[in-house]
Amino acid sequence: MKKLWVLLKYHFLGDFSWPYYLSVALFLVSGIIINYFWIDLETVIDRSNGRPIRMVWYFLLYGIAYFGGLLLTVFFQKRSRVLHMKKLWVLSLGGLAVLAISSGFPYLTLILEWFDFDIHIYSWVFSVSVNAINAALVCLPLFLIYQFARASKGERLGLSPKGYDVKPYFVLLLLLLPLIGIASFESGFSRSYPVYQSNSVAEVLNTPSWLPMVTFEFFYGMDFFNVELLFRGFLVIGLSQVLGKDAIMPMVTTYCFLHFGKPIGETISSIIGGYVLGVFAFYTRGIWGGVIIHIGIAWAMELAAYLQKVFL
Repeated sequence: MKKLWVLLKYHFLGDFSWPYYLSVALFLVSGIIINYFWIDLETVIDRSNGRPIRMVWYFLLYGIAYFGGLLLTVFFQKRSRVLHMKKLWVLSLGGLAVLAISSGFPYLTLILEWFDFDIHIYSWVFSVSVNAINAALVCLPLFLIYQFARASKGERLGLSPKGYDVKPYFVLLLLLLPLIGIASFESGFSRSYPVYQSNSVAEVLNTPSWLPMVTFEFFYGMDFFNVELLFRGFLVIGLSQVLGKDAIMPMVTTYCFLHFGKPIGETISSIIGGYVLGVFAFYTRGIWGGVIIHIGIAWAMELAAYLQKVFL
């Protein structure tokens, strides 16, 4: 834990300036106000569900988020030269394209129509398929773009850092568990969790009762791995070859916009969480800490919600 705190303090002291951080905060507040109090952007985009244009709208949304954060960073950190680097544009536009495609992929319903699924398992199949397909839409393209940009192969987007210590992240996760337990008593919590709902999948497929749940939760967790690979692995570690530590803030602004459509409190907390995990990823050159925290919190929230339903 002390090591992580030292990294966070070191980065903040070297990166912080009132004009810079205040400008980024105003940019994010403006986006949050527009989304939550004026135009529900997720709802507007989802009206194009089933059409390819949906991916274009997501690309524009995340492009505004990323390049808004990037321009503020370039201006206040006096890094205008990086805008002339081809690798910056290949990596950033490639990463945003992957994010937009995975967020707006319109063909899943069409694909599932090829199969004659029992109506009692369709919702389960759909949820599992979304996360499984997202893994294919995110992982392979990111590595291909990274290869095309002739980026450093040694780091492998934070998947194989040397001497990586995961212990502090497990300690941090343990410290967060009581907070998750407290949050589980909030009235809105039970409306969103557990994500996995009781169903008749096991009976229809003639499998052990625990298997559908384990399968669902595995792919649910896999989605958070995709998020860490894209945001901390690609947008931080990958882009740091061009931007250095300044790769963190544009990732944070994009990560905030990713949460539009979720409760406003979750969107606001994503700013802090994205910043902290971005700092850890940049200095440790690995994403596994973020994977541990992200999946650990997600599964802990599932467990807390399940226990609420069983015992309360």
